[in-house]
Order: sequence, then C-alpha cells, then structure tokens
Amino acid sequence: MQANVQSAIDSDQAVGLLSVAKSPDQDVFGDIYNPSIGMTVWQRPLGELSDYAESLLVSSPNFSYTSQGSSEKITTLLGRLLPDADGKEAFVADIGLLVDMFACLFDLEEVGVRLTALSSAMCPRFHVDKIPCRMVSTYSGTGSEWLHEAHVIRDHLGRGGRATDLNSGLSDTGVINRLQAGDVAIMKGDEWPTSLGRGMVHRSPAASAEDKRLFLSIDMI
Repeated sequence: MQANVQSAIDSDQAVGLLSVAKSPDQDVFGDIYNPSIGMTVWQRPLGELSDYAESLLVSSPNFSYTSQGSSEKITTLLGRLLPDADGKEAFVADIGLLVDMFACLFDLEEVGVRLTALSSAMCPRFHVDKIPCRMVSTYSGTGSEWLHEAHVIRDHLGRGGRATDLNSGLSDTGVINRLQAGDVAIMKGDEWPTSLGRGMVHRSPAASAEDKRLFLSIDMI
C-alpha cells in the first residue's frame, strides 16, 4: 500500500494537483498556506491522552460537546463537563493546545469545537467540506479516511454519487488512506480561496458500539 500511496503523491505533483504534507513536527501546519497542499498532518503519539480517551468512551459512551469561543472558554467548559479520571487535566490541556494552534495559524479570536463519542460514521460517503478548512483528530478508534486527488472522481462525490455506494468518488484503481489515532490534520475545504471547489476528499470510517471513536474537530467561525 505504501508504494501506491507514494505513487499517488508523485502523480498529484506531476499534474499540479493538491498533495499532502506530513511530519512529526507541528510546524507542518504552516504548509497549509502552500497552494499545492490540500492537507497538513502532524503525526504524533498520544501517550497518556489515549488512556483518558478510552476511559471516557467507557464512562460516557454518548459524550458530545459542541461550543465556540476562545481557548480559555472552551477548556473551562470541558473541564466541567468531562468525567474525572487519571489524565483528564492533560487531555483538556491538549485540546486547548490544538485550539490555540488553529486560532494562531488563522488569526482567529474564537473557534468552533466539537468533541464527540461516535458509534457510527458521521459522514460515511466521500465528500468535501463546504468551508475554508477544518482541523480534525481522533483520540481513540479509527482515524478519518481520505483520498489523493489522483484517485478522485469528483463528479461522483456527494449528491452526484450513488447513494448506496460508500466508495462513490473513488477511482477504480484508487487507494483509501487513513489518518492514525493521534494525527492532527488540517484539511482544506471547497471554500479555501485558492482551492475553490477542489477541497480535500475524505469520509468518516466505520464505527460501532463495540468499536467507538472519540473525534475532535475545530472550525473557523
């Protein structure tokens, strides 16, 4: 699969399509301003954050938090709502860190945040977000799935695809890529100024009551 992925990167760059920047260094986020980049991925280990995330899915299997505001406001509310357990303080601080990174990168005073325990796929079909961009990360469970531009048939995405085909939009020889738990990605949407109508194609992976996900997204507001 790795060979196929590298081929997709080379193919994207050869035809001037959006590619993906990955790094264990958080500075990779700055590459999102590169017109040739559709997604930046900070590849990081979760460490103790994973333990708290898994305990949250057990103690609060239907947990859902949606809010908007500054990092201070969001972390204060999360600190009140999240169940007490070892690692909670570090977990809340990590979300605050990601909010600060996103807000700083785009010069935002407030952001929108969603932290949700999922037992089913939110968006099971390949699609593009109708926004400038979004930060996503999975603290527990399977990471988001995405496609290289060279493997996309855009006419088959969204309403143009077949409603019963979850792979609609994927070319016959395409490869489905997946973020790892802990990865933090910023994906361009269809409203990114230099990529209008050509945002990053992705979808939610399968999830179940036995195989839950703890998913975080951060948006511009």
